Amino acid sequence: MQPQTAWTAMAGSSLTLHEVYLHYLNSGGFFDEFEMDAYLHGLIPLPREERNCIAQAVNELIDDLLAGGGTGRRPRASYSRTP
Repeated sequence: MQPQTAWTAMAGSSLTLHEVYLHYLNSGGFFDEFEMDAYLHGLIPLPREERNCIAQAVNELIDDLLAGGGTGRRPRASYSRTP
């Protein structure tokens, strides 16, 4: 479910995979863009810390859009408390 919420939030905010990936890397993410894409499509699992780093990157980019004058309520990526 966590990759689905991230993907939905990205689509709802017109965020590209590459934009999110760059922010994820700048936030301390470890995996490459190909692995992140596979995760978001439900093809591979990632450790909780990496999943949450992706969620944080998505949500921060959404916050940036809203702070820059974006309007409307946008879906958010969820965080995981379980491994």
